[in-house]
Amino acid sequence: MRKIISMALVTAAAGTALTFAATPAFAVGSCASGNFCLFENNDFNRGNTNHWLDLRSDDFDLRNNYWYDGSGGQTNDSIDNETSSVKNRRGCDVMLWQDVGGTGAHTKSISGTDDGFLENNAIGDNRLSAVDVCV
Repeated sequence: MRKIISMALVTAAAGTALTFAATPAFAVGSCASGNFCLFENNDFNRGNTNHWLDLRSDDFDLRNNYWYDGSGGQTNDSIDNETSSVKNRRGCDVMLWQDVGGTGAHTKSISGTDDGFLENNAIGDNRLSAVDVCV
């Protein structure tokens, strides 16, 4: 009986260790501290395809960037003119620009804020083409 209980405990402990080893420290696309995070869909992709990108620096041409999916793999879907919501965990304000190069309509994302509906801003929905971090 003692042998059976010992084997059960060893098996349970091994299964738990494997579970923890396979679990990432944070969810993919969770927008960790220090990042400015773009989401393809309104409300941070809730109920939609989980396409996201985390930025830490300026990017004045989003045409050469592609969404990541829920498993963390890069897609072949360009970010340019496809962003619908953002989270600012960067620690500074970020300027969102309509046109490549940082021109056209723009909206400032204040540090620590979330905006689930860019359509309610000057930048609008699906019009983001450049990001100026720490303005």
